[in-house]
Amino acid sequence: MAQILTSYSDSEFKELLSKEVRSAVKEALSGEVKEKQTPQNHSGIGYRTRPETRKLLGIAYSTMHYWEKAGILVPHRIGRKVFFSDAAIREALSKAGKEANNDLG
Repeated sequence: MAQILTSYSDSEFKELLSKEVRSAVKEALSGEVKEKQTPQNHSGIGYRTRPETRKLLGIAYSTMHYWEKAGILVPHRIGRKVFFSDAAIREALSKAGKEANNDLG
């Protein structure tokens, strides 16, 4: 849909929009939509989302929030998205007195 939409009549626009929606739905239903990957910086340090980090640490979101405010778990924000580096997760585990598991690379 790289064309400029200023030169379409109402019926042409509806048809074009309908085709685009159909193709997007087909992709979603067939599983062709690729999973978003979490960002990695140039040194290969992995980053995890809030839900991934919460599950990995086995804590509640409220605990994550408390740990962030207390400086135990340091988040990295990219726009509105929040990520936690594996190094920050390991450090939070050591501060909290838990042992790191092998899922941290």
